[in-house]
Amino acid sequence: KQYISYFDKGYKGKRDYLRKFSLNPEIEYIVDLVCDEAISYDPSNFFAYPSLVNMSGMKESVKEKLNLNFKSLYNTWGFSDDVTAWHYFRQLVIEGFLAFEIIYNDLGNKIIGIKELDPATIMPSVEKQADGTFLPVWIQYPDDDNRRNLLYDSQIIYISYAKGNSVSRLSYVERLIRPYNVLRIIEHTRVIWSVMNASFRMKMTVPIGSKSPQKSLQTLGELMSIYKEDVTFNDESGELTMDGRPKIQFSKNYMMPAGVNGTPTIEPLDNSGPDLNDMQPLAYFYDKLMQESKIPSSRFQGPDGGSLGNYSDGADGMDKEEIRFDKFINRLRSTFQDIMIKPLWIQMCKDVPALKTDSIFKSQLGLDYISDNPFRINQEMASMLGSKDAIESMITLTDDTGSQYFSTAFLIEKYLGLSASDIKANKNAKEMKVKEKEKENKKEKE
Repeated sequence: KQYISYFDKGYKGKRDYLRKFSLNPEIEYIVDLVCDEAISYDPSNFFAYPSLVNMSGMKESVKEKLNLNFKSLYNTWGFSDDVTAWHYFRQLVIEGFLAFEIIYNDLGNKIIGIKELDPATIMPSVEKQADGTFLPVWIQYPDDDNRRNLLYDSQIIYISYAKGNSVSRLSYVERLIRPYNVLRIIEHTRVIWSVMNASFRMKMTVPIGSKSPQKSLQTLGELMSIYKEDVTFNDESGELTMDGRPKIQFSKNYMMPAGVNGTPTIEPLDNSGPDLNDMQPLAYFYDKLMQESKIPSSRFQGPDGGSLGNYSDGADGMDKEEIRFDKFINRLRSTFQDIMIKPLWIQMCKDVPALKTDSIFKSQLGLDYISDNPFRINQEMASMLGSKDAIESMITLTDDTGSQYFSTAFLIEKYLGLSASDIKANKNAKEMKVKEKEKENKKEKE
């Protein structure tokens, strides 16, 4: 299902280009914004917690083991100490691939660490077993007999932005190459135009008299070498130099000798041309870059320093751009979550062997990411409040006998969006509250 970078012989060159390309300030801003949206930390420095779609049928001991293993792996990965997870996510959106080797203890029953691998050096394969079955494996450095290494699938975490057998870009940053390069060309033309027209351009007429064409060209060449100006603009640093000097000379004095053949003349040239002070083309291509980034325009800063869109964290302020961006972030999170889900599932199977054949447990295991995006939370709250008002109206409906027509529990389950586990958790919380109240009353009587 994954796109394997080893089979793309041009990937290493693309990766070097993408790494360098991502250092451009505009691209760096976009990438950091996407990463900040996807990976947020709570006060305990966790960016996610384990989540199961339905935990109602799970034993308490398994729940405790799940949370304990997750925290243990989180610390083993070093995610609790710094923002390593954020950097790995950034690496994924830039380079398109992540690969790790899972390290076990000597007994092979506990995961004790990970080792980052170069995704371009490993390829999937199969190994035939003694009983005739085939076991999935990974081969590291398959073309180098001295470094060749065979790793089982349970030892490898491989994450790819693109999917196999489908038309897709290798990484998120790859989609930004064309609009950014066009924007940079448009920007450079305006910089060069402004610089070249900041001073007068002069025309020199040099009399050559009866000199031969060869002598004439030699004379003109000598003059050109003296009065020629070399203007260079560095598109990476933004530095502009003239004749190797960082300062631009805005006034010039020309000194030439007069001879028997006449006097050289210097006169200004007409510098009329297209008006490149018009910023509309630049704004157009800047908008194209924003569209390709999938980031809502309200997250970008306009030319006047303000936001390009109206920002509102209320449910009514969540426009289609924010909804699409939220779905895009969730897709990226779904791809990235294997960095914790695969080792967590393996460790759970080693601690609770019965889970190895439990396909339901594996399919329902996921990550609940920490999010500081107020749009989704406010939208859910507004939706629940609207559903509450509708439920209160339907509760008053009666049948022919005057009895309540709808069951309150039915309406809550159907229209409030609560799952069976949510309803059970709410019931348990209410029962616990009642028990705590009874204990308090009992203590007061004593």
